[in-house]
Amino acid sequence: MKKKEGTPDLRPKLVTDAIKNVAVLLKEKGYGPDKAVIEEVVNQAIDEYVEQWYEVSLEAIELKDGEADFVTDEEIDDPDLIEEARLRIIKELYEEPPEDFYRNIAESIMDSQ
Repeated sequence: MKKKEGTPDLRPKLVTDAIKNVAVLLKEKGYGPDKAVIEEVVNQAIDEYVEQWYEVSLEAIELKDGEADFVTDEEIDDPDLIEEARLRIIKELYEEPPEDFYRNIAESIMDSQ
């Protein structure tokens, strides 16, 4: 029996793309972006996005597998399933970021300086 392939971890690619996009936005606004600051804020934004959406992804996985109706992570103690839900969110964010995702990060950096 062939093991199902999990979702690849696209976070490194997402971080790299986000840093590039945010740096461009900051330069357009006249800011000399510090890559370390951008990277830190990008990672925070990704973590917040994942936290906001991963339970929805977890529910979708469980519902698709016919194993649950509405669930939360407190009811699931399968770390692999929780990690898969998080990876799916990151993959979705990488492939189709919300329209204002990069702009919000850039504005957050500008507001903090």
